[in-house]
Amino acid sequence: MAEKVSLSLRVWPTKDATAESLPFLISRINEQRGGFRNITEQSLEEEIRAQDAGEGIAEETSAKPIEQDEKDLKSRREEVIEARDEILKNIAQAQMESAYALDFVSLLLSKHTPRQADLTMSPHLKQNVPSGSLGVEVTQLPQVTEVEKRDAELVTTGWKLKSLNDTADSLLRSATRLEREMEQEARYWEQVLAVKEKGWSVCRLPRERHTLGVRYGFAEAAPEFRDRGLAALRRDEEGNINLDQGIQSSEPQALRVRIERNGTVLASAISTTEDTTGEESADKLLLQARNSLYDEELHYELHREARTLVNQGVRCIGDVIHLPYENDKHVLLDLVSSGDAVELSEEGAQEDSIIARAVALAARLLLSHAHRNNLRRRSQLPPPLTERRPPRPTYVILRLILSHLQHRSRIASMRDFLSGIRNSLAAAGLTFEYDEAASMSMDLPEISAIVAKTGLPFAEVLGNSLTAPSQSRITLVLPSQCTKLVINVRTHLSAPYFGTDYPVTIESCPPNSATSIIPGTMIFFDASAAEDHILHLLTLDLVSVIASTRLSNMWAIRLPQTGELRMAPKGKGQAKWMVVVAQRWKLEVQWGFSNVARSETKNYVWRGGDEGHEGPIRRTLEDVIREAGNEVTG
Repeated sequence: MAEKVSLSLRVWPTKDATAESLPFLISRINEQRGGFRNITEQSLEEEIRAQDAGEGIAEETSAKPIEQDEKDLKSRREEVIEARDEILKNIAQAQMESAYALDFVSLLLSKHTPRQADLTMSPHLKQNVPSGSLGVEVTQLPQVTEVEKRDAELVTTGWKLKSLNDTADSLLRSATRLEREMEQEARYWEQVLAVKEKGWSVCRLPRERHTLGVRYGFAEAAPEFRDRGLAALRRDEEGNINLDQGIQSSEPQALRVRIERNGTVLASAISTTEDTTGEESADKLLLQARNSLYDEELHYELHREARTLVNQGVRCIGDVIHLPYENDKHVLLDLVSSGDAVELSEEGAQEDSIIARAVALAARLLLSHAHRNNLRRRSQLPPPLTERRPPRPTYVILRLILSHLQHRSRIASMRDFLSGIRNSLAAAGLTFEYDEAASMSMDLPEISAIVAKTGLPFAEVLGNSLTAPSQSRITLVLPSQCTKLVINVRTHLSAPYFGTDYPVTIESCPPNSATSIIPGTMIFFDASAAEDHILHLLTLDLVSVIASTRLSNMWAIRLPQTGELRMAPKGKGQAKWMVVVAQRWKLEVQWGFSNVARSETKNYVWRGGDEGHEGPIRRTLEDVIREAGNEVTG
């Protein structure tokens, strides 16, 4: 195959006649060498020797990027253009200033030699300024005497001394002000450090980065109060900390609890316990602000919850919340200034004062428990996102307080009922024992044991105990000493129960007694029904006691449900009946012959209110039973 031959179709280059001209060579030297200043005979000889040795400048320059050479050339051109513009600018300015000087001299000479001066004046000056309007005179300075010179020197010296004295006084004032400023600044930072050491959180204000602030609020509080828990630590004229709380009230607020009966206040208590007297330090101001904000939030949450408890007898009249306490008593909660709130207690109302303080303390503990629940809820996985924002739940504070108050009232009523029975039986010579255990939800030793076992904070365990249903246990030992009853009083104001129930359990009884026919546990939702059931069990037990061998076994049980006994006739005697009636404040025994009308029967009554009896001689139940039996046999 024949070899391919490449042919060039380009035009043969022609020699440029201007390439060898002197101007062209000078321009090339300026561009390549930067002018003739850096070209010497020695440098040219070195380049020639380097080219002969194969290390010429051609290789070095060929190794450099062409782009870099172009950039250097471009920057060099820009520098030359800038220098030329600067020179032209200076020349124009010098020409302008020289023209101004010429016009000034020409105008000055136009008064004496107008024709010659007119030749050198500029047209603009001729049009705007009349010729000869500027003149000059040679005056002789006044002769100053030696006395005047000395006076001038004295005045100069005086002004200098005055200036030096003013400067010294100004420096002294500045030093004094600076010293006072340093003392104030040191006092301010000492108090800030004391606040920090007390455990308060010191930070910068969000909108004033140059100002320090302190957080005294609660992170889990409602948004209306969480944002108010930040105050600025500003410095007053004395250097002390001034707590700037913004739009908050200047007077600290406190929650007041009062016990009222028929419009008369029996006792009152406030929720704050800190001493507000004496010198007001920064820590004390922060405590007051924190307690005030906490009580304001508590009052706000109590009002929110009170609107949902109308069915429980809770009323909101103005800013005062009314809670039902007993038949003729109410618990009032309102927010007042801590300076105006004074605890008081009427004579003989120490118990009401304790209740008022307990309500105030319980309300604060329950709000703190609600904050803990908010933190626990916020720490969990959030629910799926929805278009509607979930409403903020209402705290359960008043409901629990009402539950404990109602439970306490029910326990007091049951205690009075059992005390009346015990007094009546004691008057009859019978024993009736009951033991009341503490409320299971307020067992402090048990709470301490839970804290030691789980390691949870005491406040959290106590809050969980307060939120549990109120429950108390009462153990009864009936006169037979063989029958034991257990009454569990439980109060809860949440669904599905709204009130107090009374489970009555027969814990132990003889197998063949009249009490053994009653169901082991019965639950009552009314106090009167539970009391009737207890009286019924007491009647059954008394019937068993009367029919026991302890009383010679003369009487036999006929109808235990009604407390009726019967004695069979002996010989020519007549049969006789006896009925035992157990009531709240008395115990009555009725007896008579079977063939005689009930209206002509005999009876004996033991009353528990005054531990008295009806009759000339005080007798026991055993004496009355024997007397009734002797009448039959006699």
